[in-house]
Amino acid sequence: MKIKKKTKNILLISISILVALFFYGSYNLGNDRKCYREIVALAGDGDLSAVFIKMEERKSFSNPIVNFIYQRWKKKMYARFISKEEVFENTSGNEVINDISNIYREYWRIELLKPNPENRTDSTLYNNIADYIVSKKLTNLSKDSLLKNINDDSVLKKIIEKEGFKVDFKFRNGFQEIFIWNKESAKKYDVILPKDTVKTTVVFIESYHINGYDEFATFGTSQVGGWAVKEAATLYCNKGIYDLNSEKFKISYLKHESLHFTDLNKYPNLSSADLEYRSKVIELMYCTEGTIYDRISEFVSGANKADRENSHPYANYILIQNLSKLIFNSDFNSDLNQWKKVSVEKINKAASSLYESSENILRKDSSLKEII
Repeated sequence: MKIKKKTKNILLISISILVALFFYGSYNLGNDRKCYREIVALAGDGDLSAVFIKMEERKSFSNPIVNFIYQRWKKKMYARFISKEEVFENTSGNEVINDISNIYREYWRIELLKPNPENRTDSTLYNNIADYIVSKKLTNLSKDSLLKNINDDSVLKKIIEKEGFKVDFKFRNGFQEIFIWNKESAKKYDVILPKDTVKTTVVFIESYHINGYDEFATFGTSQVGGWAVKEAATLYCNKGIYDLNSEKFKISYLKHESLHFTDLNKYPNLSSADLEYRSKVIELMYCTEGTIYDRISEFVSGANKADRENSHPYANYILIQNLSKLIFNSDFNSDLNQWKKVSVEKINKAASSLYESSENILRKDSSLKEII
């Protein structure tokens, strides 16, 4: 069957446009995506003062796809933190849960912008919570009595649970955090690690109403994947960010968090940065070609050795630094094109070597606080 000349011309034009869009869309994609990830990683670490400085310097990206995503994210960031035009949406049908969530959001909105961690304070947060609890008659305690023990979160925990919700509190990177949800399911797993097979229960959190400071600071681009509870041999999982058949879940979540569980029991004094370092090493021992270079990219983008208390960025930096010494004989290689030339097997082997080195240190003294 002959194609009409007009139809043929339309097809050729369409193909030409698609080809042009492909090449235009791939222009500078790698570098722009890396730079964008670095800005988001700073937000996830809680350093929003640096984020806004970076965004003033970086008006736009040359790659149209990255630039579109960046401009949309940038606009939302300014509305949330600078102009404060954003009105927080209610995340549940429960007034108490909505109000408590918004008290935390207002606290994060202020504290995340402070450039000096020493200037961060949680006194306003706890004072506002106490005022709310007393005004709504959610406790029989006076405000003075409440403020004496409010920092342990026990009263707030009882109030939230009485409303039919689950809650967990954390203190991370200098910020008080709250996680509230009301739908979960559980499944048992046997997780194979280098030295153990861990039998654990994974509790899948299926409907967060508030999900930590980094989800708030990045509009969900960065958020907690889960955490381990050593007393119950239980892992909590943010189900919405995982394909349960993927390496991201099976390795970057399940093996990562299971090593936390075993480390928390075997090495109870080990710092958060050291725990994260060992679990990230485990990821690179098992990742295959489908995920390993992306994990390297994320570790490079999120690396920062400025503050050991910021456990994830500090662990990222030491991991990439140690791998660079083994693979490139250099101090810290941030060139992703060079990493992509290294075979998966070589990265797996180097990560195994780093794991064994840390094991040898801890075998001699399991009470250590720091190994990196």
